Amino acid sequence: DDVGVEQPAESVPGDDEQAQGKPVGSILRCRQPGPVPGEDEFDENNSPVKFVINEWAQGTSIHGVPYVTDSIQWRLWKRMVWILLVCISSTFMIWQCTQLITQYRDFNVITDTETVNPTSLSFPEVTICNANPHSRSRREALGIQAPQNDKELLEISTPLEDFITDTWFNGRLLNTSQVWKSRMIQDLGRCWSFTTLEKVRRPGHDFGLKVHLDLEQDDYELYTRFGAAFVWALQEGSQVSVHDTPLGTKPGKETFVGLDLTQNEREKTAPWARCHGEAPEYTQSQCRDECANQYLREQCLCRSSQDTEDTSMRLCEPWSRDRDCMQQAIENESEVLEDCECSLPPCFQQVYDYVVHEVDPSEVAIDYWASRNNVTREHVVKNYLSVMFNFRKMQYKKLTESRGMTFSQLLGSIGGSMGFFLGISLVSIFELFGDLIGMRLLPRFFGHKNLYGLGAHYKRD
Repeated sequence: DDVGVEQPAESVPGDDEQAQGKPVGSILRCRQPGPVPGEDEFDENNSPVKFVINEWAQGTSIHGVPYVTDSIQWRLWKRMVWILLVCISSTFMIWQCTQLITQYRDFNVITDTETVNPTSLSFPEVTICNANPHSRSRREALGIQAPQNDKELLEISTPLEDFITDTWFNGRLLNTSQVWKSRMIQDLGRCWSFTTLEKVRRPGHDFGLKVHLDLEQDDYELYTRFGAAFVWALQEGSQVSVHDTPLGTKPGKETFVGLDLTQNEREKTAPWARCHGEAPEYTQSQCRDECANQYLREQCLCRSSQDTEDTSMRLCEPWSRDRDCMQQAIENESEVLEDCECSLPPCFQQVYDYVVHEVDPSEVAIDYWASRNNVTREHVVKNYLSVMFNFRKMQYKKLTESRGMTFSQLLGSIGGSMGFFLGISLVSIFELFGDLIGMRLLPRFFGHKNLYGLGAHYKRD
């Protein structure tokens, strides 16, 4: 009976949306995510957990999750492929985030090196010691077998004018007695230090500090091993220590000491900081000396010439009565230092490296020194020496420590890793913990079982 009568075409879901210029399927996925039952059977105000998660997954910004949960458009094998991709990406993301957190918790530092070229440089404090600690002739004349206090030590020491004969700085002859100050150094007795506020503006041997020394080896003690002068160039105010290796200069030579300055600025903020104090108030050598001096006071009941903690205590006699005790202190030095907190370097320190060259003085120079000081040529060759200090270049190296990774850098790196592998952002994290868990799943325990969670419009019958 219906032959020849045109039947109305069966409507296809999405035709109305396509006619209105809307993409087919997008509205369907928003309205009914995943395999939902018919309208008569499905109640948005009392939806199962599976449908809540499925609906949330279709709108999340986390990459791959919508493909994993969409069973309407994708077959099972394709969803399994997406599950594999999401699992692999999640594994790499978690691994990299773990590595970043571990790296941050190591609290490592990085060191930046910078070469600075100033117009002038501050000159270091130069300390010079004769290898012979006492004047034998003075000691015998005063009848002092071994000095018991600072006064006796000064009385048997070689005077400044007999040891340092001439001093020049930046090409100008200075008054030696006014520019050198006395200081005591363990095992070396009375030494002399030079400091100046005048800066050096040119490199080379014609500028900087130049000194002439007379060792007077004929007046050496019998136990003195070296015929030389020991020299240190340190940051101004630093205490000279026997733990700092000196520069030895030989008699009969012209010695050129080229200085290279390195300025260390270490990270001070805990827990990145691996330093303590600042030089010259604190140095590792000075800390070790204080520990060793304390051991001598407690075990040997004497003090070194450099120890000023208790000046009323007698000076140690390393070649006679205190020899065995001081030798035992040297043998136990490693154990003593372990009890002291001297392992950390100072947070700020200026270090001077040496580049040394030696030349023989000319015959004319030897004759001039001999006639000027009224001594023989043999005495000049055996005892006289010249030492010149200056910077090799008008520049210094600056080493600055900084944090290897700050907290903001950690957050940026973790965010980059999460975005690279799964496209996760801060909004994505809120979608997961705030929208899905906080507003959809947790409220279900309190009777709110709406498909879209709290804040959604409830469908009215």
